[in-house]
Amino acid sequence: VDTGAGIITGETSRKENAQTVLAELSDFAGDFVVATAGPDLESVLAAKGAGATAYSEETGKTVLHIDIGGGTSNMAFIEKGKILRTGCLNVGGRLIKLDETGKITYLSPVLRDLCHLSVGQIPTPDQLSEIADLLTQGLEMAAGLRPATNLLDHLTTRENAGTWEIQKADVISFSGGVADCIEHAHP
Repeated sequence: VDTGAGIITGETSRKENAQTVLAELSDFAGDFVVATAGPDLESVLAAKGAGATAYSEETGKTVLHIDIGGGTSNMAFIEKGKILRTGCLNVGGRLIKLDETGKITYLSPVLRDLCHLSVGQIPTPDQLSEIADLLTQGLEMAAGLRPATNLLDHLTTRENAGTWEIQKADVISFSGGVADCIEHAHP
């Protein structure tokens, strides 16, 4: 808010009311700039904001920056401080929502083909763990850490300007709310 700009990103920008919210915010905010960011711009903003481009420029290392959000993971491949490619996967922390009793209140269409769960069910911890494992595998495939399968194609969004080319980087960095849950490796 202090910068005078608001950007609607990721899964939120796909909602039916995104354009209405955008218009209302613009009317309410006056000189405030309000826009939606597609996956390519979101990947660039995340990589620069997290310092991944600066790190790549300073160290000369290639960096794959992954910003894990609520519905998507935006990726930027960086070499010598320059973003060479961006990509986006339908991998995020809010693809399945549970109420206080553990009942599913929302299941992303992306997950419907990957699991046997539905709205109204109470999933077991093992079922939730299986979904988390599949989403993790998708990220690993995008990073070139495991062989790609049809799962990667299924999770890749179609909103990017180009297709994601798998290439291993010297360093993988993370940002976003879900990234806070990643355990840090200790030497």
